[in-house]
Amino acid sequence: MKYLRSVRGRMLGIAFIPGSALVVVALVIAAFLVQQAVRTRDQAMDTAAAADRTARAVVSLQAQRGAAMAAPDHRSSAYAIFTQRIDDAIAGLRDYARRAPDAESGYQQTTAIELLSVAEGMYRADALALAGLDSVTRRSFVTAVAAYRAELAQVSGQLTETGREVYEAVTRSADWSRLAAAEDALGAAEPLPIPESAWRSAAYAVSKQLGELYSRQSQYAVQLTLDDGRRTLAGALAAGTGILLFAVLLLVVVRRLVARVPVPVVPIMVPTMHPAAHTVIPRPRHARSLSARVPEPWPRKAVLEDLRHR
Repeated sequence: MKYLRSVRGRMLGIAFIPGSALVVVALVIAAFLVQQAVRTRDQAMDTAAAADRTARAVVSLQAQRGAAMAAPDHRSSAYAIFTQRIDDAIAGLRDYARRAPDAESGYQQTTAIELLSVAEGMYRADALALAGLDSVTRRSFVTAVAAYRAELAQVSGQLTETGREVYEAVTRSADWSRLAAAEDALGAAEPLPIPESAWRSAAYAVSKQLGELYSRQSQYAVQLTLDDGRRTLAGALAAGTGILLFAVLLLVVVRRLVARVPVPVVPIMVPTMHPAAHTVIPRPRHARSLSARVPEPWPRKAVLEDLRHR
């Protein structure tokens, strides 16, 4: 039985090695994937926070630019300074998009940033128009109008189906048509074809719609990154659980198989003794009794006994 237990113990030990290895592999894979999921979630949250900070900074800088351009003597310099600061803020947001965990979320985040740039282009053209156009600022106005229209047309092909519908609703609206007519007239140094109040109302409506389009796209990009992190986490837990269950099942199966190992039968040969034989079979050394042996009689006493009998 000791021999049988030894064999079973060795077999269980041999089976325990790959089972333990599978458990370790499962834990390592699960830990790595969980870390990736947490990192993806953190990146999504950082991008969302950066997008919110950048949008707030852009709005604040736009207001400061409009106030600074109210002074005719500093109009050009104020426009250049604040426009550069806004461009730097948007460029910083592009760095977050480059560090996106996957290509799809990075692509959607880049699309959102392009929409923010479009909204800023419309704002800077409107700021120039409100401050008053001269021979210098008119060229900047025409460049800003052409740039934001071209960027909007280019980025429209990158939008989702819902974003595409919003884009078409904006560009086909009456406010867009009135704003475009006013901008064309201002760029050509012609009188406004519509009342100034209608122009200002159209500019406000279009700027609000472009801001909402950016917000929608930015939220979609962040949500896409968060969903990717959740999928990574779910995959990590599923993979780790599957490997652990397989390891446990392997150990259970091996334990049952080892329990069915037959007991080895070792025959013991015992010699047969005949009555006439006086040959004594010596017992093995290890089987001899450990009791104290009786000392043999002293030889002198044996000799005296022999003489007496004679």
